[in-house]
Amino acid sequence: MESYFVLNLTIILLSGLIAGCICKRLKASPLIGYLLVGALIGPGCLDLTNSKEYDNALESTIRLEHATHGADGSSDASSGESIAEPSGEDSEANPIEARRNRFPHTTIQENVELKRELEEKRLELAAREEQLSAARANTLDNEELAAMRSGRFALEGATEFGVLLLLFSIGVELTFAKLTATAKYMFVGGLLQMGGTIGLAIVVCMLFGMSWVAGLALGSVVALSSTALVYRSLGDLGLADTKRSQATLGVLIFQDVALVPLLLILPIVLGGGDSSEPKEYLFNNPWIDMTVKSIVFCAITLLMKYANTHFLINQLARLRSNDMVILYAVVLLLGMCVLAGALGLTPALGALAAGVALAENRLTHQIDALILPFREAFSAMFFISLGMLTDFSYVFAHPVVCVLALVGAILFKAVCCTGALRACGMDFRGALAFGVSISQIGELAFMLLTTAYASGAIDEPTYNTMLFVCVGSLVATPNMIKIAMTKFGMEPEAHEISGAYADVDPKLFEAMASARAHAIIVGAGHIGQTLANDLISRNLSVCLIDFNPVNLQSFNQNGIPTVTGDGANYDVLRKAGIGRASVVFVTVPRDDLALNVVNSVTAINPTAIIAARSRYRLNVSPLERAGARLVLCEENYVADELVKLLAEYFERNDKQTPEPTPAPAA
Repeated sequence: MESYFVLNLTIILLSGLIAGCICKRLKASPLIGYLLVGALIGPGCLDLTNSKEYDNALESTIRLEHATHGADGSSDASSGESIAEPSGEDSEANPIEARRNRFPHTTIQENVELKRELEEKRLELAAREEQLSAARANTLDNEELAAMRSGRFALEGATEFGVLLLLFSIGVELTFAKLTATAKYMFVGGLLQMGGTIGLAIVVCMLFGMSWVAGLALGSVVALSSTALVYRSLGDLGLADTKRSQATLGVLIFQDVALVPLLLILPIVLGGGDSSEPKEYLFNNPWIDMTVKSIVFCAITLLMKYANTHFLINQLARLRSNDMVILYAVVLLLGMCVLAGALGLTPALGALAAGVALAENRLTHQIDALILPFREAFSAMFFISLGMLTDFSYVFAHPVVCVLALVGAILFKAVCCTGALRACGMDFRGALAFGVSISQIGELAFMLLTTAYASGAIDEPTYNTMLFVCVGSLVATPNMIKIAMTKFGMEPEAHEISGAYADVDPKLFEAMASARAHAIIVGAGHIGQTLANDLISRNLSVCLIDFNPVNLQSFNQNGIPTVTGDGANYDVLRKAGIGRASVVFVTVPRDDLALNVVNSVTAINPTAIIAARSRYRLNVSPLERAGARLVLCEENYVADELVKLLAEYFERNDKQTPEPTPAPAA
């Protein structure tokens, strides 16, 4: 297990690293690179993880067992019939003569048929012996096969953990304020979009001769979109905080939440699982049983959220330890998944519930930031594994079907999404643009697709076609969003900005009220720490913002307010008290990040004095145009300092060098 698991894990992560670096250089989403490199290293192409070898070895082992069982005695494994064999010495010497002695009235035609029967039997035995030899040649020994099987299970477990972390992050984002702000689009628009997509999918499938059950399964798969990819692409275009984006995010959140009941309902409707094993229900009805257990689980989740908000998180914050915060979040995540499994529910419900239980408390953003590296790493494995599912041999054998299915699915879903957004009151061009933006099939839909295939609701060709459609639509998403946002004639929209003090911590608000001025420092490196110490000595209230909570730990221990997150994010700036800030220092080491922060600060508080750090002279003008009043350029500063050093050096050398003695007169 160790060598197989470690080797394949190294191959997957190294491939993801290379693909991610290339995508970053090309200014593309790394998720697209993960999908493509997964398809490249998967069994459908290069098969670097030896998946085909494992499948062939497992198939050969099963075939060897069947063939060995079939060759035993006189039983025919293929037909299940027993052929009576003649006994005695004559039967061993001449079976035909023995049969003639037993049945003296046989005709010549019967003898010919008997001879043909014996010849067919001999050929069948020879073929079976050849099959046994081939199976033995391709079969691995038990220890090696067991090691490969254990390694595969470990990889699948790591990939599943990536899905759980994605759902956990979605649960953390489910705040009451966000639900209230997007309630109409979330519940009305989301219900219309998913209901319309599933209903039309059932009708289309029935028109093509498929069952309504297959239509339900495929409609559920197509109805889900990729929240992570859409939100990241909109953020890259600077549109994540617009009203239309927030409304569309409500529809995406509804889809993510709807995944959980779909995972509970579909296996019951599709009849998945082993029907030979009787299932025990508390109320002798799967629907009532699932409903009661879900209500009990939701009640436990709300109790856990109350305990976190009022007791546990406060005790955890007093420890001032990032290690304990991470450990508690992971334990709660796994504990809720185990509880959901014990109640007969899906672990996905447990992951979502763990995020909800940790949302809306004083450590929520810190927990999200601390879990982020784990989520990104396991999400990379998850997306790479999705790409590995793509069967290139099937795609190359049926290119027309796959391409038509991809285009048809995107157009079909775009129509449904546009109609749902338009029904909620969004303008037509905006609804069309954002409807196209969420017309892909999301990464979480693979769970439903696997469930449908395992239950027999869809056949293998349909499964492979839908796999290609899912991966292809995800790969096309960034370009689709860029085209939709720029080419559809949508009217520009201002960013959504709420009250300045709504999200400020009460302790920070008290500090701002008692100080003569308030300052925000974005970037808690050495420069930010030096500035903070000087500003505090001058009786200014200070709040530091940094994406890495480790950089903020020393300030937290000294009682200085901090906010973990992106300094360009409006919500993060509001939590830092941007509405009352007199001066904002931007000390991040990258000019592109500094420009984003300056734009956000200017949009929320245009009267604040912004002092920004710039590494290159080329970026001084863009920062000044964005609203930075003071820009310190490292390139200019280094050049000036070098000139001063050279001047001092030459001046010192000139003083130390004696003047030349004039030559004596002749």
